[in-house]
Amino acid sequence: MKNFKQIILTIAAALILTSAASAADKCNGLDAGTKAYNENDFERAIDEWRTCVDEGIVNADLYYNLGNAYYRSGKLGFAIFYYKSALRLHPSDDDIQHNLNFAQTKTRDKEGDEEENPILEGLMDLHHALSLKSQMNISLVLFWAIALVILARRFVNGSRGKNVCTGVVFGMSVILCTIGASALYKMYTLETDITGVVTASSADVTSAPSDKSQTLNTLSEGTSFEVIGEQGNFAEIRLGEKIRGFVKLSEVGIVK
Repeated sequence: MKNFKQIILTIAAALILTSAASAADKCNGLDAGTKAYNENDFERAIDEWRTCVDEGIVNADLYYNLGNAYYRSGKLGFAIFYYKSALRLHPSDDDIQHNLNFAQTKTRDKEGDEEENPILEGLMDLHHALSLKSQMNISLVLFWAIALVILARRFVNGSRGKNVCTGVVFGMSVILCTIGASALYKMYTLETDITGVVTASSADVTSAPSDKSQTLNTLSEGTSFEVIGEQGNFAEIRLGEKIRGFVKLSEVGIVK
């Protein structure tokens, strides 16, 4: 009887998930927004697609389309916000990652403007240059390449040939470990970190969660930051090592 109840609960959960997944198909704004976007009426496309968001639809393609429409409308902050929201749902999508990277090159504020170790800076550039999907594909290719070289080493005659195979395996293993660590870190940050984006034309960073508190910095539209927590109408944020304070929630979007 207990197993029967578990089966019923499992089927019920599957039906709920199926209904949620198909809800996006029932939003009239999807087709209307696509039609408007194809007609270069980006503002109307945004309005139509936002009705689907307001109905509670959570969908990576919907967020990606909204990011494109906002970018074409010149609203960089909302474009980056929706690209980040789409990437959180589908972290291996190369198109989302490409458009997000491109949009972020248009922002004025850069995280970590302070001087960095050139080697560390180069590694971070490589970390951000490859999407999670690309890293997984490269890791898979390297894994099988290492396996083939190890197999080939057994049939190589002479110590020189075996040493070459050993060196190749060592080199590919280092690359595999580096890319694998980068991919794991990306997956970890996607699951644990909460980021925000300035969606207004600018946002003041204040010393306390109050309109009367001192302004420490001003962030421009599209700037991304780490969200530490929320207090009333303010979010506590951190950007690099130098900027920490509070911003109004009405001026930013929180990617959850």
